[in-house]
Amino acid sequence: MPDTLLDELCDHARVEGAELRIIDESEKLRLLVDLVRTAEALHREHPRHAAEILRSVGPDGVPVEACRHHPDATLLAGRDYLGYARYWVRPSRRWTGRTGAVAVLTTLHDTRADWLRSGQALQRALLHAAAHDVKAAFHTQPLEVPALQAEIRTHLVGGTFPQVVLRFGRSTHTCCTRRRPLTAVLAHDGLPDRW
Repeated sequence: MPDTLLDELCDHARVEGAELRIIDESEKLRLLVDLVRTAEALHREHPRHAAEILRSVGPDGVPVEACRHHPDATLLAGRDYLGYARYWVRPSRRWTGRTGAVAVLTTLHDTRADWLRSGQALQRALLHAAAHDVKAAFHTQPLEVPALQAEIRTHLVGGTFPQVVLRFGRSTHTCCTRRRPLTAVLAHDGLPDRW
């Protein structure tokens, strides 16, 4: 990805009051890789968590075609939606050259207002990325483990609060999440339409 596009993504996050920090120093990237893999391993060992992840795959969730590759085949471990890690040994090769740009979205504080701010910043950055044919993959597992989240905060993002860990890049694989019809998600209040 061109540096100019990464700068634009960072600018879009900043407009919403958040910071998109690109993790491109090899030492910091290695630490983040280890933290994501550690968190994912903890999640995989927890039967209820693994069952919840498996249940999220299907027509109204994560499409099966998005889960066909081994979750450990990329630099940052993915969620094991189909339980591949239990049955297949982790691939010996990690495609580090195809990892894309790794980033952490942060806020100054960790209040509800900051969560909203980070959501708005994420949406804005994702829309700008999509407009440039760039996709994102999320790797938030270490943010779900307080000790690992603290490691990211202390060693990677200068004491700010990490809200999302993600990768940006271009992909040859296309997979779209199916959308439910409007009638399935919109409740009618009985009043005439106000559109």
